[in-house]
Amino acid sequence: MRKNPKEELIQLSMKYLEGIKMGSLSKSHAAHKKIHRICRTICESEDKGFAFFSELIKHEQPIVRLCAATFLYLSDPTTAIAEFQSLEKLKSPHISGDAYMNLKDIERGVYKITFDGVHS
Repeated sequence: MRKNPKEELIQLSMKYLEGIKMGSLSKSHAAHKKIHRICRTICESEDKGFAFFSELIKHEQPIVRLCAATFLYLSDPTTAIAEFQSLEKLKSPHISGDAYMNLKDIERGVYKITFDGVHS
């Protein structure tokens, strides 16, 4: 039986953060690869994942919101930027740092979403 993509993305986001916090690079890297595989499929949909990521950006877990904002940027940059700004204010080392770097890359015009080494 195939997993629900939203539930799978939530679980993988949590595993990714857990791996980073514990210093388990293999665990976080494996989760990261799976996240990108799922998100690539979602972003290839007609609405570029707008409905999918718009729902996840309201999730209670900041790591899920960070993941959702990252890919929502393709279809709704304004909402994604607002979420990055909100996450930056949390002062959570792993989440706020990523949100800050995303904002800086957007500001400099170099923000790119990567799917297996291919930028969108």
